[in-house]
Amino acid sequence: MRISDLDLIKSSLSAGLPEILTDHNKNYIDIRVEAGEGVGAYSENGSSKVTSRDWSFSLGVRVIDKSGIPAAGFYGRQLGGNDLKNFNKIAREMIEVAKARARANSLAKAGFKKKYGKFAESVMPVFLAPVKAVVDTVPAIYEKDPRKVTSKEMTELAKSVSAAALSFNSYIKRSDVVVSTGITRQIFFSSEGALIDQSWCSSGVTIFVLSQNNSGDKPVDLYHHTGNQLGLEALTKAKNSHHKTGEEFARQIAGEAVLLADAKPSPEINKPVTVVLDPDLIALFAHEIIGHPSELDRALKMETGYAGRSWLFSDLKNNMVGKQVGSSILTAFSDPTLTGGYGVYKYDDEGTPAKRVYHIKNGIYHDFMNSRQTAPTIGAQPNGHYKANNASAVPLIRMSVSAIAGGDTLPSKIISEVENGYYCVGHRIPSISESRENFQIAPRLIYEIKNGRMGQVFRDGRVTSDSKDFFMSIDALGNDFTVFPIPNCGKGQPMQAKQVGNGGPTARGRARIARGD
Repeated sequence: MRISDLDLIKSSLSAGLPEILTDHNKNYIDIRVEAGEGVGAYSENGSSKVTSRDWSFSLGVRVIDKSGIPAAGFYGRQLGGNDLKNFNKIAREMIEVAKARARANSLAKAGFKKKYGKFAESVMPVFLAPVKAVVDTVPAIYEKDPRKVTSKEMTELAKSVSAAALSFNSYIKRSDVVVSTGITRQIFFSSEGALIDQSWCSSGVTIFVLSQNNSGDKPVDLYHHTGNQLGLEALTKAKNSHHKTGEEFARQIAGEAVLLADAKPSPEINKPVTVVLDPDLIALFAHEIIGHPSELDRALKMETGYAGRSWLFSDLKNNMVGKQVGSSILTAFSDPTLTGGYGVYKYDDEGTPAKRVYHIKNGIYHDFMNSRQTAPTIGAQPNGHYKANNASAVPLIRMSVSAIAGGDTLPSKIISEVENGYYCVGHRIPSISESRENFQIAPRLIYEIKNGRMGQVFRDGRVTSDSKDFFMSIDALGNDFTVFPIPNCGKGQPMQAKQVGNGGPTARGRARIARGD
């Protein structure tokens, strides 16, 4: 299977499947077909363990039926190579299944509302906010075409990156590395006349290291990821937000692990203290505490049972829209057009053009990411954030590149103005309340700040606060805004793991410091 094989499918969709054309006045139908090619490798302690070349092929259909109360029906499948020859037949069968589901949902809604009257007022019709039907082709961006990368090249790259970490210092006891490069192509077709053909690349490396000092103290395990929505040059030519090749990045993480092996445990500070967060860490705050709660399906309680609610939205009358949630210098947004990490696209999975959505402007909460299906619920315009991890999955409202906007202050000045506090670098796994109204997020390293100078480093610390209190306390933002790649943002049930971007500058605020084990 090759992404070029979709050319035949695109021709079929351009001509119009008969089932779509004959009833487009009755039902809305859209189709997503997606194919990908890639190669990856895994190395342990500089030795090759696994190298694989793989491909994917998937199809998803959505129908909106108006027989009763308008409702959607979805059907998606992972396909095999032989399915390419029978694509039109499979597509027709899947359209019929999606139609049947949509009709059943539509009639069931109408029946429920008729039976339960006022109790059923929460049953809402599915209407798609209008967008212009676009015909467009968006090519992938790369220097090194992932389709031309050999398995041997990937094996050697994984081995060299792993060896770079392992040989950094005798403290490093284990080094595991996963590298990958790939290209994906998606064709979106709708009964409204949209036909969008977009492709993108992704190349990245995840590094895991384990260190222990010569005294046999508690080991340190660290991991981190870098990459970009480019070809393999993202790793071989340092074209990523860390500005490091794969080997250089491995040595950076190994160096942090060595430093932490001799570090003392973090202090426990039970009252707010000044904290300075580096861009890598504040970018995770943008993701976890602003981004996820600003996904409208989450705010509307569509994923409450899976992942929680939103501290920014209780209901249509009780929410933070138009209210202050941060200091006057805080602005945050999601922008699928912002390059530097992952999550970049021109159109979402409904064919809506990507655009920047401001969640917070100068401390005031403004807007949510939405879809054509959810935007009418709050009287908004669709803003292009309906995405799935492949065509077989039902799209969800997803972050693209979510970020806290940069300021104009030198990071060194932000630190120099701190008399007593802590400088927090990088991130590990966060722990956040289900509505994200408070958090405990672990940096990789915590440095003490005394009289404007950084001192000793601590391990196993956590930054913790109520979300609004922390954002209200931000009093400085650096001029070092950076976008970072996140390889595995999870959402939904079944879980969909998706590549996204996080961004931010050095930021100063107040929070408590907790000690982890």
